[in-house]
Amino acid sequence: METSSDPAGVKKINWRQFGRHWIVVFILAILAAFVIWGMLNASPWLKKLQDWRAARALQNQLEELYRNDKYGGKTPEETFDMFIAALEKGDVELASKYFVIEKQESWLRSLQTIKEHNMLGEMLDEMRLARDNSTKKVEGATAKFSYSLEIKETKWLTLPDGSKSKFPPGKYGADIIFENFFSKWKISEL
Repeated sequence: METSSDPAGVKKINWRQFGRHWIVVFILAILAAFVIWGMLNASPWLKKLQDWRAARALQNQLEELYRNDKYGGKTPEETFDMFIAALEKGDVELASKYFVIEKQESWLRSLQTIKEHNMLGEMLDEMRLARDNSTKKVEGATAKFSYSLEIKETKWLTLPDGSKSKFPPGKYGADIIFENFFSKWKISEL
């Protein structure tokens, strides 16, 4: 800040320059506050941006896997038939490839367990029943096959985890859901 002296030796303040200094200090304080606020509050926005980019990259990878996937039919029925044919051969690895990519590994393990417990025959009987006696409803890229089966006597089933489940006599309903990915139908729910 610059001062000047009058003839009597009294120092005078240059108010114009004094005001400019305080304006600069005020502007710097506002900028500092904005930067601090941004550092504290921009983190969630940046995290959302990073999450969105990661999700997009994962989506692109998944789309690429589906584009290159050669397993599945042009119709849900064709995929269903291919799945049943693989089970008839006892080829659970091939059968698992007719599921959506995200579920193939878990279905491979389940089908291997079903095969180890000699339950493929029971599964095949139910799949054939479902294929031949179901009602189909298609909505966009999703097809749902609904079927029912009737149990006349109490039946104990061994589940893939080895536990047993009791089914009393009655009518039971189930759905098998297929999804279309790049002109190939895959099983998403069984």
